[in-house]
Amino acid sequence: MNERPRLLIVDDERGVRESLRAILQGECEVLTASSGDEALAIVGREPVDVVTLDLKMPGLGGIGVLERIKEIDPDIEVLIITGYGTIDTAVQGLRFRAFDYISKPFDCDHVRQLVQSALARRAAARRMKSLPDQILSSLSHEFRTPLNVIMGYSTILQEDGESLSDEQRLALDRIRSNSDALLTYVETLFYMAELDRGALAVDVVPVRLSDVLGKLRSELGSGAAEKDVMIRLDVSTGLVLATDEDKLTRLLRALLDNAVRHTPQGHVVVTARPASGGATLEIRDSGPGIAPELIVETEDVIAGRTGARPPRQLGFGLRLAARLVRALGASLTLVGGPDGTTCHLVIPDLAAADAPHVAYGG
Repeated sequence: MNERPRLLIVDDERGVRESLRAILQGECEVLTASSGDEALAIVGREPVDVVTLDLKMPGLGGIGVLERIKEIDPDIEVLIITGYGTIDTAVQGLRFRAFDYISKPFDCDHVRQLVQSALARRAAARRMKSLPDQILSSLSHEFRTPLNVIMGYSTILQEDGESLSDEQRLALDRIRSNSDALLTYVETLFYMAELDRGALAVDVVPVRLSDVLGKLRSELGSGAAEKDVMIRLDVSTGLVLATDEDKLTRLLRALLDNAVRHTPQGHVVVTARPASGGATLEIRDSGPGIAPELIVETEDVIAGRTGARPPRQLGFGLRLAARLVRALGASLTLVGGPDGTTCHLVIPDLAAADAPHVAYGG
């Protein structure tokens, strides 16, 4: 990358800003801000690699600015400026994930060394984020290739049905069925990884909900019928949303498939209605009811709290659904009880003026 690293100096004293600019402008493109609000505006609209930050500023304090910077981009490295004869304020900043601190008066060589170290860690974080692309690409190939070979040979053997015994045909059916299921899991795993990395842009087009739900009922209908589960739709043909059709289809498929699989007998009912700024969907099943811990884990994934509490009970369907809810700027609530589970889904129209900012995308 040929671009010069970008440094933002945040201090309400002009003398401090200009001193640091003089020290560092030979190695970085230097931006300055005289307040926390000005600094956050800069970080929010253009790339910044390292920030030097005075904790003692009027208005929005340094710790508040540090927290907000880390929310915007957790990989931006922040160097705390302290000049109060104590490192207490600097230590406070370090607790909030600052990289290090710079004491006044400035030692030019020490300042340059700290900034270079911070830039090196920023570059390392970027390299680590590019690494999953290579790993996922390799793993995707390594998983799919043998599965496709297995499925291809089993198809060839099935076509030669006259020479097979009943047991052999049953074995091949099981091989094919399990290979299909494993390939679906593999595809879902890599798709979720791409969602988590923000690699899948949201492509907004007009989507007719009755068409999407009708196709999904056809896909899942045979499996539901084998279990004596009926899928019923209650949706207006005129209900159209501006959203990402592929992601919405995947989301509804995950929720419907989850409802069918966990309903031993009975029904799955999907109701869709227009709402202010979008549409509401309700998916009700007559299964045993979702467990409270699954509801909590789904909410954690939707809210992005999986780092503190990694989900243990959640299956692929709800993990994927939770991520897609975030990608579409939607909301999902689950209610479980003795009479089954109800999924309440609110999908925004992304063409609306007050449409939410979606969590993933280019």
